[in-house]
Formats: sequence, C-alpha cells, structure tokens
Amino acid sequence: MLIERMRDPDQSGDLEEIFEILVTSYSTQGRAVPLEGDLCWRPATDAYETEDTYVVQMDLAGMDPAGIEVQADGESLIVRGIRKDIAPPGKKHYFKMEINVGPFVRRVPIPVQVDWGSATARYRNGFLYVIFRKGRRDQHVDRRQIAVDE
Repeated sequence: MLIERMRDPDQSGDLEEIFEILVTSYSTQGRAVPLEGDLCWRPATDAYETEDTYVVQMDLAGMDPAGIEVQADGESLIVRGIRKDIAPPGKKHYFKMEINVGPFVRRVPIPVQVDWGSATARYRNGFLYVIFRKGRRDQHVDRRQIAVDE
C-alpha cells in the first residue's frame, strides 16, 4: 500500500521516487475518475457569455476526450478526469515542472440563466468547450452527464 511504503522508516526514498509513486498511484487503484474531495489539480478555465450562449472553456491539453467526465447539476458544471503522465517511467531529475498530471476536478458555478438541457461539450485542440443556450432557469434539474464530442 502507498501509505505503508512512505511510512516505512527503513526504506530510504528520495523525493522523486515518492512523487512518482503519488502520481502513478491513481491508475493502480482502479478508479475511473477522481472525486471532488480527492487531491486534484484544477485546470485553467474561462467562462464567458455571448449574446445567446454561456461558454465554459478548459485547458485540458493531452487528454483523450473519452476520459473527460462532464456533468451539470442545475447550479454548476463539474468536469473531472485523469491526465496521464506520458513521460517514460523511471527516475527523472526535473529542472522545470509545470505540467499537471494525475486526477483533476473543476466545479464552475453558472451565474446566468441557461437551458440546462441544451448543454453540449466538445474537445478541440486541447481545449474542452461546454456551451449552454441562454434561457429560463428550470426549477428542478437532475444531475446529468454531458457527452464530449471530438
């Protein structure tokens, strides 16, 4: 188990090895997507409105669209998934490390009235776009999955 390996005082591991264990542990746990309370990174996000739409744009470069989960719950948009580290396995000495890998989740409140049933999601050139038509906010909206098109 990961915790046991890190707590073992007889095992001397350096920071790079511990980091590698943490980053890769999610895939070995068999989880498909992270939960909101999990240790996750948050993708850069823009949210804006046009005359007739509300758009949420996320920077998710290097993702397989099939691995992105998008949900709307009547108040906010929830996007989650896991970006895999494509660097070769083994010990590495980083001089610069700015690319987030591993589980991510982002909840984006929707502050304008939208037609929740109109939501579409598409992945293009490393960005996820979720688009809602503006409209009357429904009284009750069940959480629903939004398929991501390529």
